[in-house]
Amino acid sequence: MKVAVVTLGCPKNEVDSKVIINYLRRAGFEVVSVDFADVVIVNTCGFIEDAKRESIDEIMELLEKGKRVFVAGCLAERYRGTIEELIPEVEGWLYIDDIRDVGRIIKGEKNNPSNKSFLLSFRDIEGVVERGSVYVKISDGCNNRCGYCAIPLIRGTLRSRSIEDIAREVKYHLKNGVFEINLVSQDITSYGRDLGDNTNLLRLLEELVKLDGDFRIRLLYAHPFGVSREFVEFITSCEKIVPYIEMPIQHINERILSLMNRKGGKEAVLKAVDLIKEYGLFWRTTLLLGHPGEDEDSIEELINFLHEARPWRVAVFGYSKEEGTDSYALKAPSRKAIREWVSVLNEVIDRIMEEESRSILQSIREVFVFDKEARLDIQAPEIDGFVINREDLRKTGIVRARIVDSEFVDFRVDPI
Repeated sequence: MKVAVVTLGCPKNEVDSKVIINYLRRAGFEVVSVDFADVVIVNTCGFIEDAKRESIDEIMELLEKGKRVFVAGCLAERYRGTIEELIPEVEGWLYIDDIRDVGRIIKGEKNNPSNKSFLLSFRDIEGVVERGSVYVKISDGCNNRCGYCAIPLIRGTLRSRSIEDIAREVKYHLKNGVFEINLVSQDITSYGRDLGDNTNLLRLLEELVKLDGDFRIRLLYAHPFGVSREFVEFITSCEKIVPYIEMPIQHINERILSLMNRKGGKEAVLKAVDLIKEYGLFWRTTLLLGHPGEDEDSIEELINFLHEARPWRVAVFGYSKEEGTDSYALKAPSRKAIREWVSVLNEVIDRIMEEESRSILQSIREVFVFDKEARLDIQAPEIDGFVINREDLRKTGIVRARIVDSEFVDFRVDPI
């Protein structure tokens, strides 16, 4: 049987899709593109309203094409027990704990999922061959309980992999030609807190940088509360860790952060940003506008902060009222107001990002060169732009180059 997998949502979903594909192949299925598939598995996102709508649209489009559709991922998990009745045409549902049983489920055998306990391990990854760049999921679930966030409802509480298991996966990828390791989870700075054996992100990094090979590690999705001086000192002193961190702050106004239940509030954000600036890290962040309590004054405070803090890259999202979250019961601003605030912030952010791009012209940086694209070390996969004269770099791997021009978030370089 020929099966295709469609992935929606974040890089963590991409990891899950690779595991699904791995188990499909182990079960004897041929994995193909959608056009040639007998069965299509849609690995959905269910985080916010727009993502849910995209997932539903994809499912309906495939059904209209006459495909046999199975639905996996966050949308299936979040609405387990109700969504099945809403889309009865879907042939089967793969909840988070069903990944290892995907072959059995497609064959029509009964599945008995447990309750949000799945945790990736090396045995799930072995057999997946990546080239150049890979996402490595170090934990799943989250204990932060931000008021607007549905992730704990979908993914459950924090569950961390062991350092040994993660290191085994990284060594496997390095052996197969990977040289960019992107560590991901809902909050990498919470890594290990559930294990009760003093495991933490710093200890994990200390072990990973000891591995042989010319490779680099990138850190994605850090919480400001977990960013300490010891942590920043280590990552900026280690050649194998790129001087880049993705740290969503969501806001800067103390009242809004309190309503969001963001751990550490404004003080944690300011301390983390000061450390980032002191040690010269390139910082990507995300902002959430229009949470209940938002007003013109809080927006103005955020704009002033951005001009001062000058993050390297920023993404802005409008608040989405999500059932089951603590913020759901609070009255949010109108959608019109949220759209206007997002538009205003995007104009501010675009100017800052363009200026930050120009600020590194003539500097020499590492460039990650892949078969079909290239990126600076301070450009994360898929979100931060590209080196647009990849053909001038020739080889694949890590090279050094001088940045000679910028086009918003993209760059031209001269190899050295």
